[in-house]
Amino acid sequence: MDQTTMRYRAFLADALSIGNGASGVAGVMIMLAWDDPRALAVACLFVFIGWGFDSVDGLAARGVLRSPAEGIVLDSLCDTSSFGALPAALLTAYGMRGDRSTLIVSAVVGIVYFGCVISRLRRYTVDALGHTSERTSFAGVPSPVAAMSIAAAMLAALTEPRVPSWMPIVFAAAAAPLMLSRIEYQETPRVAAWVVRAKWPLPVLAAIAYAAGNVAVAVAVFFVAYLASGARSRAKHANAGTASPIN
Repeated sequence: MDQTTMRYRAFLADALSIGNGASGVAGVMIMLAWDDPRALAVACLFVFIGWGFDSVDGLAARGVLRSPAEGIVLDSLCDTSSFGALPAALLTAYGMRGDRSTLIVSAVVGIVYFGCVISRLRRYTVDALGHTSERTSFAGVPSPVAAMSIAAAMLAALTEPRVPSWMPIVFAAAAAPLMLSRIEYQETPRVAAWVVRAKWPLPVLAAIAYAAGNVAVAVAVFFVAYLASGARSRAKHANAGTASPIN
């Protein structure tokens, strides 16, 4: 790979990372500028768009001869926007649709959630800078998964037929401490690959979507299963007498 190609690859990787962070900013801007009931649902989609950018920036950076710290730090900074600030803003905006007590609870949960994301990203960044090999699992729920679980629950609560209105708040309250836990979770791209390779989860999720009449419900169920998978991982390590990775 020549120097010019490596420079383009490095620029592409940085642009994809910034696209992730910009997705978080765009989601907040939509809620602020678009006076429409659909604005909140559209803003939720930007969490998934941010994850899309976050999933491919590392691939673009492979083979680029530069300090790994540059990409790792930029990635975490951008995650703060799309998977920290945007979900917290979503929770507050969602709480504004209810009464005063709902708004207060949503805002408090959003602030706590944001603090947990920052703490999770600090731990991840420090550990990633000291890692030389590729990792397949992480200690604690990755912040992109936590954010997408909240967005999926919120979409399920906003679209017809709706799930109980408190579901997004419950998802956020559950995901926040799990991000700081030492429970082992699989890397999200590998989980997505498993869903396709195993084949049986796809018909199950499709059946749930059909029965509920809402695709967002099936997506939320998938994230519930992912969050619950940590309990299985913890039991597995306990039986084997080994510790989960510290990431």
